[in-house]
Amino acid sequence: MNGTPSAPADAEAVAARAVRAGGEYLRDGFRDTSIEAEYGTDDVKSAADRAAEKRVCEVLRDAYPDHAIHGEESGRNGNGRHEWVVDPLDGTNNYAAGFPSFATAVCLLREETPLVSAIYEPLPDSLYLARRGEGATVDGDPLAAESELSLSRATVSFVIGLPALRDNAARARGDRIEAALDTRCKRVLDTWSPCVDWGLLARGGIEGLVAYKPDVYEQYAGELLAAEAGIEHRIFDLDDGVASEVDRDSLDSSDHVSGVGRLYVAATDQERCEDLVTTTLDVLDTEV
Repeated sequence: MNGTPSAPADAEAVAARAVRAGGEYLRDGFRDTSIEAEYGTDDVKSAADRAAEKRVCEVLRDAYPDHAIHGEESGRNGNGRHEWVVDPLDGTNNYAAGFPSFATAVCLLREETPLVSAIYEPLPDSLYLARRGEGATVDGDPLAAESELSLSRATVSFVIGLPALRDNAARARGDRIEAALDTRCKRVLDTWSPCVDWGLLARGGIEGLVAYKPDVYEQYAGELLAAEAGIEHRIFDLDDGVASEVDRDSLDSSDHVSGVGRLYVAATDQERCEDLVTTTLDVLDTEV
């Protein structure tokens, strides 16, 4: 293929092959007692991350040699309108501990706008695909996120980005948001594998997701999947903890606003989304 996708369907097929290449490698090595890793206080870096990313990137470069690639392990390489964002092992801590919750994800951007995303969970062999304006699927079946549960009976995922975890003030705000959500929901998930949570949200397995300053590597892929599955969402800029909603009406129709590094609130319907927004903003608005 050349540097520009001849059709979004072609890029979607490449994305699917890429995440399977990384995910299948991870599946084969899961619970290997000889796993090589560096353990920090808030993160784990393993040889599996690097090996999985190598396999993902080989597929992408073979198909689109002119595209840039931004990998979690290798950084950004190349320039151009098209860029692949790669999370080779979302849930490294889980993987290293033998906990079966992890995924491989990629998202193709064109000038910062997500076009195609793929998330692969190798253990259940679940492949999520989304194409901008064309909907989302899991294992080939169309996704339409639905749930009839009220927020008091709902399960909501809370995601906080790694840079926020390493900032004392941001981490404290995140803790307060999570605690507030816990008072409103049946259960708050904090799985350390956001892409797994995105899949659950897109298929209606959980009712909402709140991401506080989420990382680029999983947010693009998950956000596109959620949008194409019909998830309601709102995005807020943050300034010292104060949230101000992005005014979409003031943007050009071609502009795309991502939740990366911001506050992103999503739910399976508008009512639950508004409830989650209110719960979250109350925390930020009442900070001393």
